[in-house]
Amino acid sequence: MKWGLTPWALFVSAGLVLAEPGGGTQVQPDKPANKTPAGNPNAAEPGLEAQGWKAHDATYVPVLKDWSIKTYMGTTAAVANRNGQQVLPLPVNGKDGVAVKAEEFAIEVDGNHDGKFEERLKTDGSSCLVTLTYEDGTTAPYAVRFLKGRGASWAWQRSGYWTATINKVQVGILDDNSNGRYDENGKDAISVGLTGYAAPLSEIASIGGTLYQVKVSADGKKIYTREYSGETGKLDARSGHKSLGLLASAVFQNGQTFVDFAIGKDKAVVVPVGNWEFVGGETRAVGGGQAAMMKKGSMLPIEVKAGETAQVAWGMDLTIGFDFDLNGSSVSITVDSVHVYGKGGEEYYNFVPPAFTPVVTVINTKTNQQAQKGKMALC
Repeated sequence: MKWGLTPWALFVSAGLVLAEPGGGTQVQPDKPANKTPAGNPNAAEPGLEAQGWKAHDATYVPVLKDWSIKTYMGTTAAVANRNGQQVLPLPVNGKDGVAVKAEEFAIEVDGNHDGKFEERLKTDGSSCLVTLTYEDGTTAPYAVRFLKGRGASWAWQRSGYWTATINKVQVGILDDNSNGRYDENGKDAISVGLTGYAAPLSEIASIGGTLYQVKVSADGKKIYTREYSGETGKLDARSGHKSLGLLASAVFQNGQTFVDFAIGKDKAVVVPVGNWEFVGGETRAVGGGQAAMMKKGSMLPIEVKAGETAQVAWGMDLTIGFDFDLNGSSVSITVDSVHVYGKGGEEYYNFVPPAFTPVVTVINTKTNQQAQKGKMALC
């Protein structure tokens, strides 16, 4: 799809851009940098309470209809084949996973591992509960949502989370890589305040205005916290975001710590010192309808110094980058090369509604007068 112009020079302007992730479940940001040493700081080892950690008992919340929490790293998985049997590769002692039988028009599930398929699901997006059993003998519920593919192929994804109240705030822990564990830094997810967004599971989390170190039991049943005692500064991503809408989510990363700066009552959030890189987020209209996802693009890290407040300058005005060809007096723009960037270098994508129509103006550079003007439909 190309847009032809008759011209001398080309300028593009755009108004408000605002979106939702495809399928309403995952954001697709640039992959977060992994600049930290090996190890998993979120894994809960024995004896934490004796070391000053506070244990919070969590409650499991299955979401069997209308999953709406948006995450940054999660994805769906295909039904696996292990030792001649179709399974969901989840923790089940003595077995290869949760046994399933995928057919063209249905998928059957043996959720209690008795050799019988007690669930038969026929609809795309259907969910059911299964039981997981961990190495220490612990059992736990686990909600699974199934997505229909071609023929007899089915994909699946977690469809629930564990939640506890920490510092008077509800905190949700999600198995975002759908392997039955909840303690994997950067691979699982944490939703502070259950706002509808979940950032990658973080070594340190800002909860109710306080910084905590966070650890989670593998089965998700316990969340451990301890107040962070390192050097801190503040990062304000909200005051400097210029938009006609709301900054709904804005996740930045510093090593193994991920923070969503769009939530909470304080615009300037207390965080550990260091360089914070943008991971992804969403901006949307106040009344709904219009929205856009955001990812890193060419945005540079933001340095937070001890005792100081760093502010992010981003959002409007927007610029559009694209590839074009000159052929005589014709300019052709290839639509799939178009990228929309904010003032801070962040990129906007997945527009809702999907038809984004920037205005393209052709200027005759010799006379500095408009030669042509029109809309370029990005469908």
